[in-house]
Amino acid sequence: MKRFFVIGIILLFLTPSLVLGQVAAVTVMTLADGTSVSMTSAQLAALSAQPGITIASTAAVTATQVAIPIPAALGSGYIVGTPAAIANGLGTAGIASGVSASAVVGATAAAGAITAGAAAGTVAALGVGGTVAVGAVVAAGVVGAAAAAGGGDGGTTTTTTHH
Repeated sequence: MKRFFVIGIILLFLTPSLVLGQVAAVTVMTLADGTSVSMTSAQLAALSAQPGITIASTAAVTATQVAIPIPAALGSGYIVGTPAAIANGLGTAGIASGVSASAVVGATAAAGAITAGAAAGTVAALGVGGTVAVGAVVAAGVVGAAAAAGGGDGGTTTTTTHH
């Protein structure tokens, strides 16, 4: 009987995650360079506390955000944020260091597909200033389209200088 008691105590020390209810690290995604990103529930909580990152029940994103599915072992849902915010958050939370925004955009999820907003890849490629640049590109496109449409005279514009 004493032997079983000793074995039981040893098992308690060898498996603290089972005793305390802490989930062992679970693979969440694989970055574009092949790096596997795993996290515990405590690390997921630390990531969700980072600026620009939320945990959501749906994959609804804005044009510049991505939604990374969370495996069921960590509670399901989605990590939502811009690629830059998620990359920074992974480093700050101690989950993965040196991750770039473009690596997040090119990642594959362990529990489904990553949802990306229409401009998320462009913003990641352009960096922090990408939001402004994307806005400028859209504005230039609208102005260009309006100019191409012309004033109903076939798109020809005549400028007359008066002296």
